[in-house]
Amino acid sequence: MKMSGSNIKLPKQRGFSLIELMVSLVIGLLVSLAIYNVLNVNEGRKRTTTSLNDINQAGSYAIYQLDKLIRSAGSGFTGGGDKVAADYAYGCRLDMAKNGVQLTPAVAFPAPFAGVNSTIRVAPVIIYNGAAGLGGDVIIAMSGNGGLGEAPTSFAALPAASTLNLTNHAGLRANDILLISDKVSPCLVQQVAPAFVQVAGGSAVALSGTYNAAVVNARSVTNYLETAQVINLGTSPSLNMFGVGAGNSLMKYDLMQPLVNDQTVANSNPSLYVDGIYQMQALYGVDNDGDPLVASLTWVAPTGVYSAANLLDGSVAATANIKTIKAIKIGLVVRTALLEKQAVSAATLTLFQDTATPVVVNLADPNYRYNSFEVVIPLRNALMLSE
Repeated sequence: MKMSGSNIKLPKQRGFSLIELMVSLVIGLLVSLAIYNVLNVNEGRKRTTTSLNDINQAGSYAIYQLDKLIRSAGSGFTGGGDKVAADYAYGCRLDMAKNGVQLTPAVAFPAPFAGVNSTIRVAPVIIYNGAAGLGGDVIIAMSGNGGLGEAPTSFAALPAASTLNLTNHAGLRANDILLISDKVSPCLVQQVAPAFVQVAGGSAVALSGTYNAAVVNARSVTNYLETAQVINLGTSPSLNMFGVGAGNSLMKYDLMQPLVNDQTVANSNPSLYVDGIYQMQALYGVDNDGDPLVASLTWVAPTGVYSAANLLDGSVAATANIKTIKAIKIGLVVRTALLEKQAVSAATLTLFQDTATPVVVNLADPNYRYNSFEVVIPLRNALMLSE
């Protein structure tokens, strides 16, 4: 059966015209740009929020760690009985070696501690004003750890080259770190022998171990007379410096370890302590009322009489001034790692506004965000010490 072509009905053609397609493309492009702009703004806010959270956590962690160490500063060499350990320890030059290598006095300290005097003297807390350059102050905190007794021990007879002859050795254990001082000469660090065993009524203490050295900075135990005292710092004393270095990093230098200035090496010295710290400033809380039971603190900058150089000149007056330090106030300025497209911060930030000695911190780049933390840390051991 044949059908005529004239009887076939074709469907009507349907679709979009070119103009309609172009309009649709423009609308889609505008919607895409709007969505991209919303996502971009949200991503920027997310990065800003994350960076702020990071520095807030860094500041809180740094304050926690510093508080933990500084609060116990002076432990082991501040208290005492009829002979106060502080009278023998405060301000004395620290002569110390590890495995035969002299640690202090040092040849020099690396950045950010290059501004610290290479001759270290004993004190619970010392602030080196501006020693870290743009990073602000350097803080040195010292404490003993785990000694059986806080009182110094007297000599019963002159010491031998590797033996201390004490009135008793009841407060000593194997591997304890000892500080030998006579108020006049430098303090010498030595170590009780690992094989040491307490004996009832015993007085002889053999010396050997990691921190034992026959001679340190031209001094040995035989240079001390019977008037000297032996102060037990325990098996793990803490002698550390803290300062802000390059890359907004709070650094720690362990004075009881040799310099290994390489972050790729295990147990490097100095070592990264907390990241994100822009600057650190500190003040002394001084009590000059003469009453150890009623503390009336005055916040003093680490300058003038309370500069590190004057506090550590080894004089009787300097030792008396160290004893008046009952607290420390630390201010940390933290900075985000995110560089904003436009200025988001003021040119300066002021710390310690509640004291008579505020510190103005210059913020180098306003395109970063900054925050500040302040904390008052009491020196528990110093508070128990009468001037």
